[in-house]
Amino acid sequence: MDEKIELKLKDYLFNAGLLGFINILGKEAKNNGELEFDNKNRLIRFSPKVLENFEYKYFDFFIKRYGKTLTYGKILEFEKYIDEFEENGEKIKSINELKMINDKITFFKAKIKSESYKKAYDFIEKNGTNKILEMEKELKKIKEPKENVNEISNDDVKNNLKIMKEIISFFKKKITDNEGNVKNYLAAKNIAYVIINNAWSSVSFLNRANAAKDIYEEYKSYFVEPALEYINADKSKFKYKCTISNMPMKDYKNTLGFLNDTGFDVNRKPSHVWNFVNDIAVTPLAILIYSCVPAGFVYGASKGMFVNANHSIEQLESINNGMASEIYNENFNEKNISLYKNLLREMQKRTNESKYELSDIQVVKYENETYRFTLLSKNILQLLNKNKLRLDRLLDKWYILDRRYFYLYDVTISELLNNENLFSLINKLCHYKISKVKGNYNLRNLEDLLLVNLEYIRRLKEMEKAEKEVKNKKVSQELEEKDVYSIRRDGIEFRKAYLGKSGNDKKLGSLLYRLQNSLRIKDVNMFMDTLISGHSYAGRNVHYLFGKIFTDDENFQTLGHAFLIGLLGEDKFEKSDEEKNMTKGDE
Repeated sequence: MDEKIELKLKDYLFNAGLLGFINILGKEAKNNGELEFDNKNRLIRFSPKVLENFEYKYFDFFIKRYGKTLTYGKILEFEKYIDEFEENGEKIKSINELKMINDKITFFKAKIKSESYKKAYDFIEKNGTNKILEMEKELKKIKEPKENVNEISNDDVKNNLKIMKEIISFFKKKITDNEGNVKNYLAAKNIAYVIINNAWSSVSFLNRANAAKDIYEEYKSYFVEPALEYINADKSKFKYKCTISNMPMKDYKNTLGFLNDTGFDVNRKPSHVWNFVNDIAVTPLAILIYSCVPAGFVYGASKGMFVNANHSIEQLESINNGMASEIYNENFNEKNISLYKNLLREMQKRTNESKYELSDIQVVKYENETYRFTLLSKNILQLLNKNKLRLDRLLDKWYILDRRYFYLYDVTISELLNNENLFSLINKLCHYKISKVKGNYNLRNLEDLLLVNLEYIRRLKEMEKAEKEVKNKKVSQELEEKDVYSIRRDGIEFRKAYLGKSGNDKKLGSLLYRLQNSLRIKDVNMFMDTLISGHSYAGRNVHYLFGKIFTDDENFQTLGHAFLIGLLGEDKFEKSDEEKNMTKGDE
């Protein structure tokens, strides 16, 4: 069958699969005319020929995109150090260098014994499993002297590095068939359990019963061959329609039960459907497309993201793949991955191109084995772009809650995308500062959050006014950035006066807790009582701007937290030219 097949954009998961299918086929299929985009009708057309050797293309795509992030890639990259060590005279220069080698030995010993790898060794070489496990036993940590580098056993170092190089050489082996198709078993196994199983599981090579089988052949037999059979079949007698593509369907055999957090096993859980009769089924071709979902998502730092920009195929591809290319470039650093940062950078590029008219776009995030949905609106994107400097200062800043690390940049963007203000986050971070809880952020970061939030509230009020056409609030009651700076400085000066009077940090700590708690429970009277009492004790006048806290809750929270941040202390920093221009006239 040479007639091209059409598949149209649908819901987010099918769209992710369709993008993944496009990514796996690569530019070659588009250049030779086997794959076409119809942006006007939001669909793709492709020749059945693209499914030839599709199982090789499938794993090759993942290895190319994620190779550096895998255990497999981290094992291979150590070869560079070994080569340099041999070229530079095979001599350890410091105790720290030896510690690094010992860390790698520990890493090698732990990873090469993993069950997923052990299932693949014999596909690469006869008795490959025994060979690798024997080398693992020979790897032994090198004794570390306390100070003297000359006490290091150079023979032990060279012997261990030699074994590790042999392991690397084994890992680099690939199997090539008569047609020139290459199977990279170890990388494919790594991909299966780190990337692919984020989207689907329990079938094909992710079925435990198939763990020891050829991963390429399992994918081909479960996904590719049924899709080809369906394409070539006479569909004139098919009575049913595919739930997703509306294409003719023979029976209700193919369900979405293999998709994580989406489908279910209709045989084991018939009560999930009306009258115990399943009416949700898809064609084998749709099943193949759904198997490509992990190639449509961008994964990093144990999370995944997909931008469902379904205005056109081109927009879907350019935004998501642009985001991926920003992350997985030559200067890739796994520790610095921020999906949100790269999403915003890519969206900014699109809005600068006149052919893109930005409308609300669905952003799908995969985290903790669950899909979460938000809308990226034009208003929020403008807010984030305007505050780019402040948001960028939040990168690599974190706090700990329940032994989990939370990164301020991602938490902030997530809350804004969910149309939530940042008062709760700011209050929590102030509480951690007062309590001296471990965290990597400073008072300027808190001020940045407060100013971003001020802009968010201003935009929200403007939208409400536009909708309700209510303009009864005086402009003079609206807070400006200079008010936040002014109140924070007042808090800093008050701190100096209060400590000068009491000479007691504990007394100041008690005041901080009372103010923070009154902001947390949104009790303006408690806050003002505490504020007036503290000023009376320190012999200072209450700042005139506090008269605005009775206007609305947002003013109370903004001014209250600005004062609290000032009361926490003072960070020494230089303002950028942009910020100096913003606050000009408030000196």
